[in-house]
Amino acid sequence: MVQKFDAAAGGIGSSGWARGRLPALARLGGPLAVYAVFALLIGLPLALVLLQAVVPGLFAVDGAQGLFSAEPLARVFSSPYVAGSILHSLELGLLAALTTTMLGGAFAVLVQRCDIPLRGPLSLVPWLVFLTPSYLKALAWVLLMSSGGYLAQLGLLPPWLGASFFGLAGLVFVHTLSLFPLAAFIIGSALAGLGSELEDAARLSGAGPLRIWLRVNGPLLAPAIVLSFIATFAEVLSDFGLASTIARMSSFGVLTYGIYAAASDYPVDFPAAGAQALVLLALVLLVVVADRLLRRRADPRLISGRARPARRYRLGAWRWLAFAMALLVAFLALILPLGAIAVRALTSTLGNGLAPDNFTLANLGAALSLHTAANEGLMRSLFYAGFAAVIASTLALLLSAQLDRSSPVMRTAVLGLSLGAVAIPGIVLGFGYILVWNRLPGFRNWPFPHYGDGSLLVMGYVAAALPYCLVVILSAVGQLAPSLTDAARISGVGAVRRLISVTLPLILLSVVTAFLLTFIRTVFELPMSQMLIPQSGPPAPTLILKLFSHDRDGLACAIALAAMAAAGGGAALIWYPLKRFIAFGRPQGTPAASGEPA
Repeated sequence: MVQKFDAAAGGIGSSGWARGRLPALARLGGPLAVYAVFALLIGLPLALVLLQAVVPGLFAVDGAQGLFSAEPLARVFSSPYVAGSILHSLELGLLAALTTTMLGGAFAVLVQRCDIPLRGPLSLVPWLVFLTPSYLKALAWVLLMSSGGYLAQLGLLPPWLGASFFGLAGLVFVHTLSLFPLAAFIIGSALAGLGSELEDAARLSGAGPLRIWLRVNGPLLAPAIVLSFIATFAEVLSDFGLASTIARMSSFGVLTYGIYAAASDYPVDFPAAGAQALVLLALVLLVVVADRLLRRRADPRLISGRARPARRYRLGAWRWLAFAMALLVAFLALILPLGAIAVRALTSTLGNGLAPDNFTLANLGAALSLHTAANEGLMRSLFYAGFAAVIASTLALLLSAQLDRSSPVMRTAVLGLSLGAVAIPGIVLGFGYILVWNRLPGFRNWPFPHYGDGSLLVMGYVAAALPYCLVVILSAVGQLAPSLTDAARISGVGAVRRLISVTLPLILLSVVTAFLLTFIRTVFELPMSQMLIPQSGPPAPTLILKLFSHDRDGLACAIALAAMAAAGGGAALIWYPLKRFIAFGRPQGTPAASGEPA
């Protein structure tokens, strides 16, 4: 009663109540703020898009109608085309995720754990492949494999191979070569933290290399392999570059192109787009739930303060065969597609092919000249990408630190929402941003971000990149032994200081990796750029697409080449000096916490 009286009177009791509650509010303030930002970036736009599937009149032009209706879902499931698209997406996603995980894992093992020649240059291949956007890789393979393409002009393409390429086999082939860096990054990060203690123990017990990998390293890497499979599966489901090029030309309908057609063709059918997006999210969430059920029995903590770096395998004469296989991957995934784009950028017309008088520097000169529309679009994209990368990597670090100690339900929910955002095409997420910042009351008058400004486009970039940053940083944070931060917490070190002084130095390379991945991907992010074009001018991806549609593909390829050189050069200038600095400052015997070769 005394406490109630004091609280009601606002006297000493009220101050005591405040003193008791403020620390609790301070502890909850950080996680709540992180979750609120995450929900605002991805949850709310995604919820509004999916709500369109069951409330088709929510944002009707003639007045909002909040009536629930199953008509959009019934219309989608009764359509033979949509049903075929769902089966095609599942078939393509499963096959491509399997082949991509196998290729990425094998490439990571060859580069990090085997003594093959030129390991340093080969470690650049995944970065350079990842640098190339999917729509440009798809266009390059169309230029190579079509009946009048470059390979046909050189007499290197049998007619039967060109015909069979435009179908499921060709889509799996291009997706595998395009996405294997993602699997190499995820599995390589876990591989770098294995250490040599368990391998040495197994070797002293008489186990051979094959048995060590099957019984020791394989189970320890299983969570990363499953995570790689899920991430690539979701990436294939959400891909729009190949869906709008090779799949469309092959009449191989997939869900992403169906969503795009419903959201762009006149008359616009947003409820149908939302219903197909709901199907996509349900497919990904089923996989995430299965992943959590499998990982309950195996969640290894690989890095501790006493771990030793792993040893590199000596392959002897087999190293040359392994080197040839790595070179073949580099040629098919990087050199051949980039060569097609470069040739097109340096030639006047496609029809004249490789004739000497067809080569010119006019396209590159137009892309690099100051105060031109092409150069301004390129500079605009680089600035937006750098800004978005800083915000996305910082948010992912804060969220990963919270999720690592959160409940399994919260961790599964946020991870599922992140992977669901990966599965949802960027053009649909961009549409969600339009609904939020242009239609939803309470958001339309916000000065920052504001619809039509570059700030909203940067926010969309952050939302599109946050799931990838979260996967990379969460994988590294999950490897840290709890005792590393528990000792600091028992000593009275606060949460912010523990994150900066203990966690961040151990996973710094992973954080920088997430930053660079975001920067590279955002420079070429097409769907969000297309939906949220700022009034100040279009970024490079929108400009490239516009030039392609107006038969100026030579200038478009020149802009793409300049953007790849700028983004790749900037990433190399940051990552390699930092890698050497961390290796120099790390005490001998301390393992790397992310994708650093031992």
